Amino acid sequence: MRPPKYPLESLAQVRKRAVDAAVGRLASAVKARDAAARARQVAEDARREHERAAARVREGERDALERGELSAADLARGETWASRIAAERARLNAGVERTKSAEAEASDGQLKAQAGLASRRADADVVQKDRSRWDDARKKAAEAREEDAASEAWRPKR
Repeated sequence: MRPPKYPLESLAQVRKRAVDAAVGRLASAVKARDAAARARQVAEDARREHERAAARVREGERDALERGELSAADLARGETWASRIAAERARLNAGVERTKSAEAEASDGQLKAQAGLASRRADADVVQKDRSRWDDARKKAAEAREEDAASEAWRPKR
């Protein structure tokens, strides 16, 4: 005789597939957050390098001005350069803010994926625990039948 099939087997398989899908979504969310963090770091590094380069140029210009090597035209070009540097700084700052925002969104996505995975695992655990109880009940019933059969076999005949 074939052993009985667990009545909720199809539900167990569906929930297992849901857990696997949730794991995939979490992996994607982690990759997205890591990529966003790297992009933020690159943007911040670019902003810092821009500031260092601008500071070096300003220092060089200040030294040249102190030595009297600059003309009025040089000073006018310096003002134009300063406004261009300010515009570049604003662009880089906006880029950093965009990448921070993208990183925050990716972190939120990761948290949602983690919560979804936890929920799917809990659903799957419910079915697994039910299966364990069902298996235990089947084993106890089988043992009881064996004990009954053994007691019948050893009972003295009249």
